Amino acid sequence: MMGGNLSISRHQEALPHANDSDNSDDTSLALTDHERQLIDATWEQLSAETEGNVDEELGVRTFIRIFELNPAIRDAFPIFNELRTHDAMKRNVVFRCHGRRFVRAVRSVVDHLDALDVIAVPNLDLLGRKHQEFHGFRAEYLRTYEAAMEDVWKDSLGRRFDKATRRAWRKVFGLITSRVLYGYEQKTSCPAVTAAAAAADQKTNDINGSLACNDSQPAADSGVPELIAATSTAQ
Repeated sequence: MMGGNLSISRHQEALPHANDSDNSDDTSLALTDHERQLIDATWEQLSAETEGNVDEELGVRTFIRIFELNPAIRDAFPIFNELRTHDAMKRNVVFRCHGRRFVRAVRSVVDHLDALDVIAVPNLDLLGRKHQEFHGFRAEYLRTYEAAMEDVWKDSLGRRFDKATRRAWRKVFGLITSRVLYGYEQKTSCPAVTAAAAAADQKTNDINGSLACNDSQPAADSGVPELIAATSTAQ
């Protein structure tokens, strides 16, 4: 289980960075004080400079980039197979919903660096277990998730996404994918572990809302609430 220092074991670091030109041989994801400051400052900048719903806009851009980097990942999301253009993806309520949920998971880590065990980690583990319901999903796809997040952050932050900032965010991205992987692998393990995971799911109850779409936003965000609710349950 993760502690507040954002460190993980080597076993959970098994996902290398896909576009890594500065791959220092770190064996820990512990953030320094300076790296925490960089994360806080750049997250604030991302939030301030993103129009509309920050989680949704970043999430949509990230998932568009995921599909660009690895089109095979579409097979895990058959509901999106008919969305062949960026505009179609951006207009689709369910696609926006999924992107929003994804970035909420990122936000849960950034907002709770001192309480990861209580808030972020249980939800990331739960998110990983939920991914077993995505037929066609593969654990190695998480490498693409990291690469896509990095590309979107770099595009948004420009020169502010320098070497030190990139290294700090890679630690956060690595934590997210490693815990999702941990939860994903739990679901496929022995019955005793699966039963324990199910009990943990009931206690977790999606604290940060990363598994739900029916938030308080009106109008376009809730244009087809029944469809969103059904998709949230199915996914």
